[in-house]
Amino acid sequence: MKKRLWVALLWGAMSVNALPIQKDEAFIQAIAKSQNSQKIILMIYTTDDCPECAYMKKKVFHDPAVEPFLTQHFEIIEKNVHRNALPDGYDYFGIPTMFFINHAGVNKETLVGSKRPKAFADDLHRIWKKK
Repeated sequence: MKKRLWVALLWGAMSVNALPIQKDEAFIQAIAKSQNSQKIILMIYTTDDCPECAYMKKKVFHDPAVEPFLTQHFEIIEKNVHRNALPDGYDYFGIPTMFFINHAGVNKETLVGSKRPKAFADDLHRIWKKK
């Protein structure tokens, strides 16, 4: 009986923190913007205590080799896995996780972990070309 109760509680907690991506307000706004601008959505999962996430957000995203291209071609949504409802179907196994979603709402590629600026810039260019 105790085991069933724990399973039910765990399932309920997971359900509260998941929603269909089509009902996520940040995603809806990003899709609307990207349909007009043809930008790709970069949805990044982070946590407050993730040093790799902080490195990406503070150093890599603002690096001169990354920032101009990133802001010109990508709409960014940040989801804190401890504080935000996460879209159903966008699972993660490491932080940061970055989902690259086209203007039709299709996840085209997922990257896990941090990268140095040059490697991340190369990934952004490659992903943009195959959009």
